[in-house]
Amino acid sequence: MRAFNHVCPLAWAALMVGLMTAMGDATATASPGIFEVDALFPRNETYTPQALMPIVFALQNPALASPLVASMSWELWEGNNYTSPGSVTDGGFEFATLDFSSNDPFLVTRIVNTLAYPDGFWTLSWSLEIYNCSQSEHSTQSITVSNATVFTISRSGRAPDLVAATSADMCGTADGYAFNVTSFGDTCGVLGSSPTTNSCAATIDPAAASSIYAAATASACSPLYRPQNPNITCPTSTSKSSASSADAAGRSRMAAASTLFTLLATLTALIHLG
Repeated sequence: MRAFNHVCPLAWAALMVGLMTAMGDATATASPGIFEVDALFPRNETYTPQALMPIVFALQNPALASPLVASMSWELWEGNNYTSPGSVTDGGFEFATLDFSSNDPFLVTRIVNTLAYPDGFWTLSWSLEIYNCSQSEHSTQSITVSNATVFTISRSGRAPDLVAATSADMCGTADGYAFNVTSFGDTCGVLGSSPTTNSCAATIDPAAASSIYAAATASACSPLYRPQNPNITCPTSTSKSSASSADAAGRSRMAAASTLFTLLATLTALIHLG
């Protein structure tokens, strides 16, 4: 997949979050069931300018993305102008290439920097493509569904709140599409009658929200994206001179290993989604 055409001045970072549980070594085994994709954030609301403005999609029963050969494309533009500064014209996710492990739902996130655009409305347009194998031999059908969300960036808005956006009184308003996979053909899934979406099954709790922003910060502060994100406060390494015991040294090594894992996970996400 190509890199974004307009990375400046709308700087971006990419990451994947499976309810913030580390991805396993083996891809989850797919069984017949309901595959659903929900656009959790942003909503049709007004937000303050953010250095780390999240775009969050949730995949329910994500192991079915592979047999459905699922992929998503998305665009983001300001006002009515596709060529406005900061527009993203070739964003996307190749779901079928990801290792979902046992994470369900699986959160896929993009981060954009809207500080350079303190006032204006934005359109997030996205399309999901899957492949349906009919009951006849060697017959496949491409199915594409599309949707869009218009949100506003304003100094008088409110800060993004991922937990509130997926709370019990708001989760049912998320846009999404569900597909009933009844069996598997040679190259794709066999679909049954269209099911009702259940976006409230994909919520973001405070711990997951905190992890999303922590991973976004790590990505934005990486050497590749740090020059594009000067307004983000990046963590610094600190050490206590009094920590001379073996126990203190062990804790320090554990912290360093955790930081290294975060950076490696972020780099893996960039390779998969960039």
